[in-house]
Amino acid sequence: MKNSSFYQRNKAYILTALGLSIVGFVFLKFLMIVDWEYFIKYKMHILFTGNLDGVLTPPSSTYEAMVNKAFGPAYEAFAPEIIRASNERQLYIWWVFVAEMFIFCMMYLFQGRKEAVITRPEDTVKVFGLFHRIIIWLNVVIMITLIITGFNITWGLRSEGGLIPFLLRGTHEITGLLWFPVWMIMSIIAFKDSKIIFNNSLTKKVLLPGKYKPMKRIIYYFFVIMGAGLLVSGFVIWYLHPSSLTNAHFIQFKRLMLYVHFGSSVLIMFFIMDFVYSTLVAVKGNLKGLITGRYPKEHLEQLALDVLEDIEKRGEKG
Repeated sequence: MKNSSFYQRNKAYILTALGLSIVGFVFLKFLMIVDWEYFIKYKMHILFTGNLDGVLTPPSSTYEAMVNKAFGPAYEAFAPEIIRASNERQLYIWWVFVAEMFIFCMMYLFQGRKEAVITRPEDTVKVFGLFHRIIIWLNVVIMITLIITGFNITWGLRSEGGLIPFLLRGTHEITGLLWFPVWMIMSIIAFKDSKIIFNNSLTKKVLLPGKYKPMKRIIYYFFVIMGAGLLVSGFVIWYLHPSSLTNAHFIQFKRLMLYVHFGSSVLIMFFIMDFVYSTLVAVKGNLKGLITGRYPKEHLEQLALDVLEDIEKRGEKG
């Protein structure tokens, strides 16, 4: 009899949640300098009052009011984290990539590389249309650009300014604005679970074929949530420029957005690397299919049967 316990049915989600909890605890406990009580109360304050100045309680003295006006309230809540991000992470951020690369190396060591046995290479099936491929590759190129130019901002103190850092920062901001429609379209066409709710001809044409395995579903939702965090925080950082007149109204909110932006970028990079690994390394033939849009039918039969079944159900065999 097949084991259908709650754990077996939700094993991928449970193990992923456990792993993220452990990593999150280490990250937040030992690598971040944030006043979490204030962090939570401040967000609730914004939600229920719409006030962005960060003053949760009225100042008890004229001096405290002056400090709030000049530096923003609860300076120690976010500011040390931002300063640390500009200094210490220039030294330690490489270890994040070392750890991520180690994880994928272990995955390759234990799982190997999947490869379908192809005897009829001419018998192919169209999986991705031109529109899908354009969006997928635009998303990849834009995100790589954002990562490279974003590092320029992280290492801004070491570069000591100049024309090249200025141009890279401008490229980061413009590319971020361009990524908004690409992220939105990518989020829509990759929303495979919506087939359960919206079963019509338009949905079948727009959405990517196949069904999500548990881990891929988690990656998709993380991409959507972290992408939204990056875009919203990035736009606020780009748009708001505190001055002597607006300092008390915006500076604490901008600090919060800087924190959200950095946190979202760190988290989304792991899932970008998973996409690169699964496309270039884990399964032979994936990259060619993403370029041409077509896969040998035998490849789908052996490695992605859900995709083939979905395409045949749509009647798009050619």
